[in-house]
Amino acid sequence: MPNPDQLRILREQIAPAAIKASRLTGVPAECICSQCILESGWMAHVNGNNCFGIKDYRGAFDRQLLPTQEWFTDAEVAYFLAAGDGRTASLFEPLQQNAQGRKRYHVQDWFAAFPTLADCFTRHALLFTEGRYAPYLKAYREGGDLDAFVRGIGPIYATDPNYSASVLAIAKSTAVAEALKAVSA
Repeated sequence: MPNPDQLRILREQIAPAAIKASRLTGVPAECICSQCILESGWMAHVNGNNCFGIKDYRGAFDRQLLPTQEWFTDAEVAYFLAAGDGRTASLFEPLQQNAQGRKRYHVQDWFAAFPTLADCFTRHALLFTEGRYAPYLKAYREGGDLDAFVRGIGPIYATDPNYSASVLAIAKSTAVAEALKAVSA
């Protein structure tokens, strides 16, 4: 259950930006809100105006090397480390491994920085309009199945094996529903 400050942040910052990005792209506002809440810890971690954990990309406004956690196979961690440029990875202690053979790591990785939060919300939503995400957005636009959309994009977007379930739990919460309804009115 969100506290009063979190509810205020949801109503004043997250929900309005999510609705604007949703109208621009068709990405469900519930998904945008919940990813922001999950990725930023209710906007507590917004380094470089990046509230979604968007990795550095060509053409980014700026970039920043930050600590995070990832789930990698042995091949994926080798590929990640081969990129160099300050990236690091060390296994969690005690070792955590999921059924797909991915292990949990503490990592340093490059993340995008944005001039404003609005720029971050827009970039985040636009990610889902292209590449591997596009078929899931098309299906959502045609059928409106939030669960299928989130379960489709989750494994592409994040390495955490519980990411989709976490996003859906937040997306279906009363707090998100009420905030989006209030802002849309």
